[in-house]
Amino acid sequence: MTTHYIISMIAEEHHKALVKSLLVTFGDRGDNQWTYQDNVANSDVIIVDFELFAQRLPLRDGKAGHIVVAYAPQTPSNSPTPFMMSKPVRGRDFVKLLERLEDVLKATDEDEFAKTHRRIVF
Repeated sequence: MTTHYIISMIAEEHHKALVKSLLVTFGDRGDNQWTYQDNVANSDVIIVDFELFAQRLPLRDGKAGHIVVAYAPQTPSNSPTPFMMSKPVRGRDFVKLLERLEDVLKATDEDEFAKTHRRIVF
């Protein structure tokens, strides 16, 4: 059975275009399908450009289950999320991130690590 995941991004348009392009290339992962959507309220994962938009946290449309990914040239000090995507993002790093996100999103409720990461809402 195919599982569909939605990614949104709070960033400048050229960064959004890069992520959309990566999703076209790498978003079909067999049983896992990743797509992009501008509406953050319906997303499973929200990528936030921490250089420009960290002040938007907490997310107004945030919901339990959102996973926030920090998008920055280097890991932000005191990052509020364990998920990081380096600027500029490269295909290999993007695929590794998708794999980590799938592990957390698919984990059972008995998996304490995954439950903790799914509760991170900003």
